[in-house]
Amino acid sequence: MGEAGSGAGTLDRAVLILRHLATMHEASIAELAEAADTTRSTAYRLVARLHTWGLVQPHETEPGHWIVGTEALRLGLSVLQRSRVAHAAPEPLRYMVELTGETCGLAIASGTSMIFVHREPGPRPSPASFRVGGVRPMHCSSVGKAYLAALPEQDLARLLPRLRLTQETPASLVGRAHLERDLALTRRRGWSIDAGETTTATGACGAAVLDEAGRPVAAISASGPLPRIRRRADELGPVVAATAAVISRRLGFQTSHP
Repeated sequence: MGEAGSGAGTLDRAVLILRHLATMHEASIAELAEAADTTRSTAYRLVARLHTWGLVQPHETEPGHWIVGTEALRLGLSVLQRSRVAHAAPEPLRYMVELTGETCGLAIASGTSMIFVHREPGPRPSPASFRVGGVRPMHCSSVGKAYLAALPEQDLARLLPRLRLTQETPASLVGRAHLERDLALTRRRGWSIDAGETTTATGACGAAVLDEAGRPVAAISASGPLPRIRRRADELGPVVAATAAVISRRLGFQTSHP
C-alpha cells in the first residue's frame, strides 16, 4: 500500500476518497484507505482536510463512518442542474406556481437528507426560506417523506433505520411508527405534507418524481405559510402530485395498466 506524498499524489487520493463515498454513500477510514491505496493515518488526515472544506462529513448515526459533505453537493449542483430531472422539471414547476400561487421547488436525495436543486418563487407572500443548495431532513420534510414513501419496500427497510429522527420543531415526526403511518398515508393519497415539521412558520405539500423504472429520483413541493398550507392542503396536494406525474412521464415513467 502506498503512502500519500505531496502534489498530485495527495490530490489523487483525496479524489479517490470522494469518488468512493459518492459510490458507496458511506465508509469507514479503513475502507477509504483501501479505496485510496494509502495508510489509515494518511486517509484520516485527508478526510480531516476534506471535512474542513465541507466536502465530507461524519455519518449521522454510524460513528467512525463518513459521507459526502454539503459543500460537495453544492459544487455538484451545476452538474445536477444539467441532469434529466433538472431539465424536465422547471417548466412544470412554473405551471405549478401559476396554479397554486405558492413557492415551488425540486429536491434530490443525499444520504438521509434532501437537497434543493431548483426553486420557483410564488407570487403570494411567504416565509418559505428554502434555497437552491438548501438541505432538509427526510423524516420531517414534504419532499423527504414523498421520496421515502415512493421507495421500493426493500430500499425503504434499509434506509429507515439510518434516519436520525431529530426534533426540528414540536411537530416533527420523531417516532418510527408514527413516521411509517405517515408514509403509508402518503402512498394512499399520492402526496405528502409537512405541517410545520421542518420550521414552525412554513408548511408544504410534496410528491415524488419517478424514473422510467418507477424508482424515485427526486421530489417536488409547494411551500407557504403554515396556516395557509394547512387550509389549502387538500387543494394543493393533488396539484403537486399531478405535476410530479408530468415530470415523471418526461423521464420515461409509464403507468402500467391491467
